[in-house]
Amino acid sequence: MSVIDAVSATAAGLVVAINGSETELSWRWVRDHGEDQESFDPTTKQRRVYAINPESPQPAMRAELSVIDGTPIVCIIWPESPEQTWISQSTITDLLDPRPPSARTCWHRPQETAVTKGNVSDVLTNDAALSAWVGDIADFGFGVLGGFQGGHNEVTALARRIGYPQSTIFGTTWDLASDIDAHDDTAYTQTFLAPHTDGTYAHEAPGLQMFCCTERSGTGGESVIVDGFAIAETLRTEHAEDFEVLTSVSVPGHYIEPGVELRTSRPAIRLDDHGNIVQISMNNYDRSPMHLPSGDMDAFYRAYGQLHEFANDRSRWMSIRLEPGDVLINDNWRVLHGREAYTGGRRFVGCYLNHSDLESRMRTLGV
Repeated sequence: MSVIDAVSATAAGLVVAINGSETELSWRWVRDHGEDQESFDPTTKQRRVYAINPESPQPAMRAELSVIDGTPIVCIIWPESPEQTWISQSTITDLLDPRPPSARTCWHRPQETAVTKGNVSDVLTNDAALSAWVGDIADFGFGVLGGFQGGHNEVTALARRIGYPQSTIFGTTWDLASDIDAHDDTAYTQTFLAPHTDGTYAHEAPGLQMFCCTERSGTGGESVIVDGFAIAETLRTEHAEDFEVLTSVSVPGHYIEPGVELRTSRPAIRLDDHGNIVQISMNNYDRSPMHLPSGDMDAFYRAYGQLHEFANDRSRWMSIRLEPGDVLINDNWRVLHGREAYTGGRRFVGCYLNHSDLESRMRTLGV
């Protein structure tokens, strides 16, 4: 964690020195980011003042490093003394010298993962077990548990350890089996499903999907997962032009059944402002008609074809045969999932969860 070396006040703003580098923060910015009790409610963590005014505030008289209730702060003294504004040093350092994104292990082969199978009852009652489960999801994009017993209520209880079930057209919690005809979707069949992500037709694509196996008979039906982030990083280094296309061209998706027509579009690889991969959206089943100028369309087909080829390279797949009592949870923004064709019975209860809640739980657990 970076440390502020020194601060000073100039006519233009607050000058902050970190690791030998100086940054000037305007006085309007300082007023806007105050964390003193006049500026900020420590209980609600919300602002108390509106500082984005047309006129810039008067320059401060001085700035100094200090400590309040054990928290290192930057204290700003204004001309209308004794009014003071203070900002925690961590707020400034996190913005000016941000920590790198949380480490994650991009795996190109299943043997590169180190996921430990946990136990449902432990996750429900023990924060250390919860942290290990969420840690696997954060690091590898998926987690595995055993010992599931029950149905929808138990699914909800397990989901509540991370956030809460996300309501979709499939319900808040759902059943998945080939004898269910409530939805017109390939998932409710016994056929092979190629790796894909869910919700490419929804603005709020599910962040997590949790499958709890309750019945199993017959042959086949292994769950298949592949690391979409690893594929995207391979494209970035080995097929830079294709990577550029997949991060810039929005791909439309749809879900249509009687009374429902969901549509949206986004790039197959979504980046944040710093170029980090945030989300993979790939589902050839739900991909909608699209058109680009002929040369751009050819470039898209080449790039999407390369992504599809990597995703369907079986050497990249992790194959998991889920038995009754087993739980598989995937980061749907990262891991593509599929299924081998099967005979007999294969039944799950499960739910989706929001990615925002996953990120929140990762922060509160420190994973």
